[in-house]
Amino acid sequence: MWKCDKCGRIFEKENQNHSCHQIPLENHFKNKDKAKELFDFLVKKINDEIGKVRIISIPCCVHLFGKYDFLAVLSKKDEVEIRFCLDRQLDNPRITESIFISSKTIKYSLRIKIKEEMDGEFMGWVKEAYFLKEKK
Repeated sequence: MWKCDKCGRIFEKENQNHSCHQIPLENHFKNKDKAKELFDFLVKKINDEIGKVRIISIPCCVHLFGKYDFLAVLSKKDEVEIRFCLDRQLDNPRITESIFISSKTIKYSLRIKIKEEMDGEFMGWVKEAYFLKEKK
């Protein structure tokens, strides 16, 4: 694992290409009150049920870190898009996109429109993502 001296983000590969530029969190949620409500609810659930998170707001999205970067949130008008990686395949209609980023890691995307969608199944995936890099 490698930690960028400039921005403090942690990556799997030394000198991994990335942007150190951070922006205010509120920039992601301008005129997106529903997305902000869902984001705040998600962060609280993770903090309460899985482990503490640190929020890093970069121009493309908001990253959540435990010990490692484990989840990205993209704000939409009335929903949030959630992206996370697992080391196993999910066959679930909630998943809107899955991409192999290595032979052992798959990045998943899904959309959350209401708090109730952050149920036990979803939080199980988030927990797996939170601890994924500790398994390696």
